[in-house]
Amino acid sequence: MDAAMNAPAFLSAIAIERDRRMAGREAPDAHARVLWDRALATVGTTERAALQSACDYAMGIPYRHEGLSSEIYSAHPLRVASFAVLSQVAPAVEAGVVGLLHNVLEVSDVPAAELEQRFGDSVRRQVESLTVERAQQWDADYKRNYYAVLDAGPIAARIVKVFDKLDNLYLLGVNPDRETKRRYAEEIRNAVLPMARRDMPAVGAYLAALLSDTIASERLELPAA
Repeated sequence: MDAAMNAPAFLSAIAIERDRRMAGREAPDAHARVLWDRALATVGTTERAALQSACDYAMGIPYRHEGLSSEIYSAHPLRVASFAVLSQVAPAVEAGVVGLLHNVLEVSDVPAAELEQRFGDSVRRQVESLTVERAQQWDADYKRNYYAVLDAGPIAARIVKVFDKLDNLYLLGVNPDRETKRRYAEEIRNAVLPMARRDMPAVGAYLAALLSDTIASERLELPAA
């Protein structure tokens, strides 16, 4: 039986989600907006206004992402934010705002100071903690410290990290570099999956199933944990 069968209602079967991500590389993902509307419906009026304000800001940012237009790319932070709110593990507004902004410092010209001015010190610090220095992304010491900071920080940032990796994992097969795919899968197994299982057990079970499915379909060989 597919372990993802017991996943939260906001996550569909792996094959369905993967097909959505593939289609979303060619045209804006309409389902991301459906998820966002569903997420907004779970919170009160004040929280909804704060989340929608952050969404309007995030969706108006010009993003730079290789191979994707700004409009197509923006579905990714919208999905991550929606999942973070729908999970209801962390305070909904903080998790949603951090989800919307989690990659802003890496893929846009928005400075950290602007995030602090608009959303406060906590959000700015969490977005900074989630931002990866790409030149060091496969350095073991760097990544060990990176996840140590997340583990010691607010739960909202960890929730966002889990959903960020989950959302990207559907499309790991698109990457032509087998070593990058192997390293990505290994990082999820060793660092992200334990966070998911601890903070969101049902999502952890789904992520484990997705990871196993990806490793098998891509025929990746990971070293022993």
